[in-house]
Amino acid sequence: MAKEILKDEVLKEEQLEGVAGGTDRETGKDVDFMKAVGLMRPGENDVVTLERVFAQKGITVVFNEGKDLANEYYDSKGQQITRGDALNKVMIAVGKKVNINNYI
Repeated sequence: MAKEILKDEVLKEEQLEGVAGGTDRETGKDVDFMKAVGLMRPGENDVVTLERVFAQKGITVVFNEGKDLANEYYDSKGQQITRGDALNKVMIAVGKKVNINNYI
């Protein structure tokens, strides 16, 4: 029963976020977001720096390989959170508000 596919089922935004996107797109948008809130400089575009910046704000990111796999985000308690929640937590921690929709 659990493996049954329900063709008429509608996924919520949080559920879609877990299956849509992909590492390349998400990572690029995360870098742009970190630059917008002042946590990364213009020349910084690497995953190591991005991972470090998230970690400084209490978020662990698992960068999944492949364009069809979404990255995973975890809060300081080890609970998986949505990407939007992760970006919001960073924004709150930094105290700088940006339009998060530009980075989702």
